[in-house]
Amino acid sequence: MSKQAYEKWYVEGLQALKSASQQGHEAAGDTLKVVKSAEVKTIVQEGTAMAERHAQTIDELLRKAGGSAQGKPDKIMEGIRAGTRHVIEAANDDEVRDAGVIASEQIALHYYVAAYGTLAATAKHLGKEEDARMLKEMTDERKRQDEKFTHLAKEIADRAA
Repeated sequence: MSKQAYEKWYVEGLQALKSASQQGHEAAGDTLKVVKSAEVKTIVQEGTAMAERHAQTIDELLRKAGGSAQGKPDKIMEGIRAGTRHVIEAANDDEVRDAGVIASEQIALHYYVAAYGTLAATAKHLGKEEDARMLKEMTDERKRQDEKFTHLAKEIADRAA
């Protein structure tokens, strides 16, 4: 694959992440309306603040790469959002709904970890060391958020047992 093709793919990946960030922000707002656990709400709110910072970083990376923030909707995030809506609607119990929200949040986090990590590797391949560093930092931050959700899910399960 030529460098030009990688450059194009890198910009398209950033555009997809920009779209995913917007969709994720909307989904978090919907999620916060139904979550009952203060602990889950806190972590979702932390994630929302993190996502806003990441969206600004993605905007910066897009500008540096000569891309526009406009792009096609991220189909993967659309699927994650649809799955989240299904989980929320299907839960007949507040605690189960909160557990479903945690699972859905973690699915989204895993998507971001994969997408950021792949783009970090691509940026490094293209000689964009600063971009790669920024994307790696965002990947690590998403991983830490995932660990918080895992810990909380275990606590909730232990309380229910």
